Amino acid sequence: MKNMKHQLIHDARYRAGIKRCLDKPQILIAPTNYCNLACDYCSTKDIKNAKVNMDLDLLKSVVSQSVAQGWGIFFGQTYEPFLHPRIVDIVTFVNEQGVRFDSATNGMAIRENAYGLPMNLLLSFSATKEDYEYRNSSVSYDKYLEKLYRFLKHRIDNNVPGVISVQIADYTIFDGDITYDKKMVDISGIIDKSLAIAEALGLEPEYDEEDWKRKVADRVPLPLFVKGETVIRVQPTKIVPNSFDAFVAMDAPLEPKGYCDSCYTMMSIQADGQVAFCCCDPSAHAIAGTITADADLKEFWLGEEMDAVRKGFADFAPIHSFCTKCLANVTENIKPLLTTKNPHAVADILHDLGVEEDQAWFKFPAAR
Repeated sequence: MKNMKHQLIHDARYRAGIKRCLDKPQILIAPTNYCNLACDYCSTKDIKNAKVNMDLDLLKSVVSQSVAQGWGIFFGQTYEPFLHPRIVDIVTFVNEQGVRFDSATNGMAIRENAYGLPMNLLLSFSATKEDYEYRNSSVSYDKYLEKLYRFLKHRIDNNVPGVISVQIADYTIFDGDITYDKKMVDISGIIDKSLAIAEALGLEPEYDEEDWKRKVADRVPLPLFVKGETVIRVQPTKIVPNSFDAFVAMDAPLEPKGYCDSCYTMMSIQADGQVAFCCCDPSAHAIAGTITADADLKEFWLGEEMDAVRKGFADFAPIHSFCTKCLANVTENIKPLLTTKNPHAVADILHDLGVEEDQAWFKFPAAR
């Protein structure tokens, strides 16, 4: 259907739904602006920043205000959070606010003084030596495995609270065209890697081949160990060009063009206080403004800087060139993020538009 996404985002129900997202944005916090790896699939692999660690007062301000508003917070982004010299203090502070520290990490910078901290981690894991080559690390693969398995075994043996999602990726994007398609391909490979991890950890998870195949295809976690609040699981992930500058030349069209909802759903606070507004821009090309520890976070979120960003997208003319470059690689130059925030509402609209089949950018949820 021609201009399907245009019709979707201009539907009154869609506009109402995306505006409701302003009440509950996701706050992404990058404690550092540097990493210990240079992975081939990462948009920051070639960036050599002067190292910045987020000021603890700024971090505490962002966290406490977000918790008070009932906003979700997530740490890490693309840079490695466990390189922050005060990361143990950060994890402890977050937990003291009544929420679990939740972060992405490659795991290699986690020190033993953090092994026993309650936290939820998305642990990007290279399950084979071939996968590890994408990391471009100087650390041997054997030492890498020993380090991460020691961390996981400590969590299991000591019943440390928290969900550790061992993220195993489908790297088939490197085997073909760089396309915006979320379909999982390497299902059997991910299952084999998951079973190998379980064996290395001395675990015997309940395994049903067909059930696991369905879970991997739908990117549903595979449980390896569950005891009380201690969970070790595999999170199947598709490496896709969400950060397009990691994969393709970012030549902008001649004129600003495209629409995205990220400015309604998320705010990404960088280590230096700059505010980006998209998880597909982890290297923070498109900045709405800068905040300090004294800033009112809700006031900024609903203020002039973010309003200008939203107006640009409403006019289909992003005010930041990076957005124009990114959106040029997406079907119809549109990223409708209500597809993840409220898929049932999107499904209702698409059904009314005569769309019945899954799209590369949207999978119809099960009927309610």
